[in-house]
Amino acid sequence: MRLPVRTRRPDTQPGLTGRARVVGRTAGRREAALRGLRRGEVLVLERTDLDRATAQAAIDAGAAAVVNASSSISGRYPTLGAGLLADAGVVHLDRVGVAVLDAVRDGTVVRIHEGRLHVEGSSDADGAASSFEGRVLDASSVVDLQARARTSMSAHLESLTLHTGEFLKREHRLLLHGAGLPDPTTSLAGRPVVVVAAGHEHRAELRAVRAFVREQRPVVIGVDTGAVVATDVGMKPDVVVVSAPGDDRGLPPAAVLRHAGDVVLVEPRGGSGGSGTATADTADRLARLGLTPLTVRTSATPEDTALLLAHHRGASAVVGVGMHATLEELLDGERPGLGSTHLTRLEIGPRLVDAAALPGVYAGRVGLRHVVGVLLVGLLALLAAILVTPVGQEWAAAAVDAVAGLVRTLVGAVR
Repeated sequence: MRLPVRTRRPDTQPGLTGRARVVGRTAGRREAALRGLRRGEVLVLERTDLDRATAQAAIDAGAAAVVNASSSISGRYPTLGAGLLADAGVVHLDRVGVAVLDAVRDGTVVRIHEGRLHVEGSSDADGAASSFEGRVLDASSVVDLQARARTSMSAHLESLTLHTGEFLKREHRLLLHGAGLPDPTTSLAGRPVVVVAAGHEHRAELRAVRAFVREQRPVVIGVDTGAVVATDVGMKPDVVVVSAPGDDRGLPPAAVLRHAGDVVLVEPRGGSGGSGTATADTADRLARLGLTPLTVRTSATPEDTALLLAHHRGASAVVGVGMHATLEELLDGERPGLGSTHLTRLEIGPRLVDAAALPGVYAGRVGLRHVVGVLLVGLLALLAAILVTPVGQEWAAAAVDAVAGLVRTLVGAVR
């Protein structure tokens, strides 16, 4: 097994040194590189406006530093990724230029010192060691840049409005009436539903809903890799919603899919021929596992499709785990499906509860142990009150004498 390196060179050159993990430009290579990131490595990528999910993946993996060829905070809007890295104490260098992606390969030893990235073992045309100057993003600079970026939010709000209008034109029947949604064999009517997506802080949110799941026995819907993270904590999904692996997320393991009562395949509406081929390939893979998926053709995201399925099939309440909840998260990274996410939450309305807020509104059931505990405390309090009275003291003395007599009788019998 290859071990990550975060050591100083023998000549103790200053700065932070580690092996590089280079993120590709395509979505599939980016996901693969993030999954392969190891503790102590330096993540090298090109990502304008570093999003929260990528930053959190680097923090969870224990990356020593993040080097961005582009601007992690371009000023278009207050992106969240740089702030996460600063709060976690991860060294962050951005705006080093796209040439760094050609100069650095996976496993290359790099060193960061005083705002420069030094590539060990490489040199330019003049024989000098390759180095790239960038901008160091610490906590104070991130706060300042985010404050400036908030002035650009109006343009992104206009973009959100545009996406919302386009989605409403395409999907108003799905959104308002559930047209095109399948009828799963798993009954959702009148039951609480927990929809799990592998989003930001999903692990903490799964812990927050554990008591609710144990006591209320809700239907659990896992979305793509959300089905895996739910299974890992003992919440085996009753329904799994999967998308064609055009983004290389792939399918959950066969054991997870076979346990589910229903598998719903989301086919992108109005996609290219490649997306249709990806959907057919996914259906074939499911068929080889002996599964016949329920298909829904929509431009909604898989997470929103799962929420709408629960809503239109009569769920009494829907708890979202790993979902985007705030306006800044909706705009973070200009992720696809802005209109879908916005309108889905408006349609579900009061039925949708964010998992992070659930502990504040759900105290749990009163169990037998709680009743017994209250009774015991009450009896002890009553006994204490009686013992401070003259009559109680006489009773206590009589009880002591009775117990002493019983002990003497037992000792005599034994003798």
